[in-house]
Order: sequence, then structure tokens, then C-alpha cells
Amino acid sequence: MGFGFPAAMGAQAAFRDRLVLCIAGDGSIQMNMQEMATAVVSKLPVKIIILNNGFHGMVRQWQDLFYEGRYASSYLDTTPDFVKLADAYGAVGLRVKKVGDLDAVLKEALSTDKPVIVDVPTHPYENCYPMIPAGGCNHEMILEDPPELKKKQSGGTKVTPEDKDTVLTA
Repeated sequence: MGFGFPAAMGAQAAFRDRLVLCIAGDGSIQMNMQEMATAVVSKLPVKIIILNNGFHGMVRQWQDLFYEGRYASSYLDTTPDFVKLADAYGAVGLRVKKVGDLDAVLKEALSTDKPVIVDVPTHPYENCYPMIPAGGCNHEMILEDPPELKKKQSGGTKVTPEDKDTVLTA
């Protein structure tokens, strides 16, 4: 957690003429957000796509899958406005407000020669697969939500029709 942005900056420094993307969660990006100052000063036009679900997403996923949803320090009570934060550093900040805007916002991000943050609101209980359980082997890889988790999440965590155009889900 937190490694993606500095690694993307290193890749961008090494390959200045190439497009470098960093896809990170809102919890992960905050681990090294101060490096945006370095990206701006060093003119590293890395593009950061933040999947903003208000959680340390992978930690929450583990807590759902292996600890019966007992959340400990995975919910991010408050997160910064990433668009304003990018602005404060002298970078470009963009937000996807509805699913239909995603392509246009990404095209705008890719067309600028500055560092860019794209804030993508994501459903809080969207999971990321594949994953290998702790101590597991590749053949034990989990590829989707198990049925019992799907049932548990269907009671109120599903995306409502009103949300369908404003919250990204897989």
C-alpha cells in the first residue's frame, strides 16, 4: 500500500516520453501524497487514477472474506478532496461525476502534460480480484465474491438505481 505512486514517478523519470499510469485506492494514495510536490517540480506527467471507495479497500475486503466483516481501521472516516489537493500542488485534478463521463475525463487526463489525479468514486463494497489468501498458493486464488459474501452484501450495500449513474461498480 502506498508504493504505486512513487513507483510510477520512477517509471516516468526513466521513460519521460512514455505514458505512465498509477491506479490506486484512496487509502493507498494518501500514504505518499506528498510526493505530488516532487512530481510537479520534476515535471513528471504521471496520471493517477484513484478508485475512491472511502476504505482501505483491500483491507476491508480481507476483513469481509476472512473476519466476518469485523472492520478495524479500514474505514476512512474522512478523505481529502483529491481534485483540490491536486490543484494545491500545482497538478491537474479531475473527478468522474457519473459513469457516462469516464471516457471523456480519462481523455482529458491523458491529453495534459502535467501530473493528473482522476478521482473516481467507487462503490464502498466493490472487491478486487484475483487475490490469494494469506499463506495460500496460486492454485488457491479467489476469483470472485463467495456466495455467502454476495448474500451478506445484498442487504443494503447494493447500488441503488439512483446510484447507477454516479457510483462506479464492476
